[in-house]
Amino acid sequence: MGVVAVTLWRSLAGIALLPVLIGCGGSDSTDDPITFDPSDSPSASQPSEPPVEPTDPESTQPTQQKPSIEIASAPIGGNVEPTQEGYQCAEVNWLGRNPIPAGTTIQLGSPHLEPGGVFELDQTGCGAKAPPCAPDISWQASSFKPCYVGVKQLADGDEVSLILSVSAECATEADCQSLQGDVPGSQISFSPGPPSG
Repeated sequence: MGVVAVTLWRSLAGIALLPVLIGCGGSDSTDDPITFDPSDSPSASQPSEPPVEPTDPESTQPTQQKPSIEIASAPIGGNVEPTQEGYQCAEVNWLGRNPIPAGTTIQLGSPHLEPGGVFELDQTGCGAKAPPCAPDISWQASSFKPCYVGVKQLADGDEVSLILSVSAECATEADCQSLQGDVPGSQISFSPGPPSG
């Protein structure tokens, strides 16, 4: 009977100590409030910092090309007069859209004659009249002046047309398209006189 009592006493002592061990656990107590800090969570979203601005200079935008047009036979007209035997001079004016649209520059090309063989270009025919029509001449609404083309007769024949090509740079595509106006090409022609003999 003594062995049973000792065994029973040990069992009761173990049960008695169990609440004491549980009470000493501390952090398992329901009396302490549990706090949660979201920043401790690895999945918590952190406010992102703004991206670092590049320190390189910004590239410049490509230059936009203005509308342009090439006119093989420009709408031109003007007075033609004989200046001395065998020579003539034409005053060349723009007959296209008038006035020339603001923001438009018309750059002259080199004049030529059609058909060839009757006259040749010779600025002597214009004497002191200037400037000669040449690729360094440009026309704008604000600075338009006529130019001059001189010719020398070579042989008898039919009328010869003065052809002047131009290129134009415009503020708008519509301005470029309007430059030819109602005049189809050159209205300037040289009439040969009787052959000199």
